[in-house]
Amino acid sequence: MSPTDYTLLKKIKSGDRPAFMLLYDRYWDSLYNFVFVRTRDKEIAEEILQNLWVKILENTDTIQTDDSESAKGYLLRHLHYRILDFYNSYKKAPPTLSIDEFDIPNELEISDTDYFEILEENEINSLLSMIDEVVASLPSTEQQVYDMRIRKNMSVNETAEALGLSNKTVSNKLSKALGEIREQLNPEYQSSKKLVSILLLMDILMRY
Repeated sequence: MSPTDYTLLKKIKSGDRPAFMLLYDRYWDSLYNFVFVRTRDKEIAEEILQNLWVKILENTDTIQTDDSESAKGYLLRHLHYRILDFYNSYKKAPPTLSIDEFDIPNELEISDTDYFEILEENEINSLLSMIDEVVASLPSTEQQVYDMRIRKNMSVNETAEALGLSNKTVSNKLSKALGEIREQLNPEYQSSKKLVSILLLMDILMRY
């Protein structure tokens, strides 16, 4: 059975990156569609969503779940108000944006089916294993930087101090490691939306 959002958020709070990837992958499509159809702007939609993922990373405790331990309602309400902020900041007349729209099943329903369970537990684990293989082939310093920044959730400052490097060098080493991951992953994933999602996620993680 797939873990609930509440369980994933608890794991994310303790620095569990795979848990964050699961939550990210679980909601990316529906949340992006929700924002895009209301802003009709790809860059704005991506910016609003990126800010949401950063909010989850920075302060997981603010993300609320309902009685079924789902965060969907909270995430949609949060995005609803960020969309209104977008229209207010540009002094545009917003379309009719009702909280009631959250109940539209065709647009927002995320089924907890065997498909999602298999997708989450197997495909992501497979991708993470492939990434680990690439990392294992990197120079020692890049492996250490990747391990501290991505796996252990250490900050740039903490990593730099532990390895006796400058902050800039740490950032450069991580950037090289992620670039190598992009290059070496199996061809079957080169056009995969799953891979694109994980690489976008990694770009967010680089900032923390």
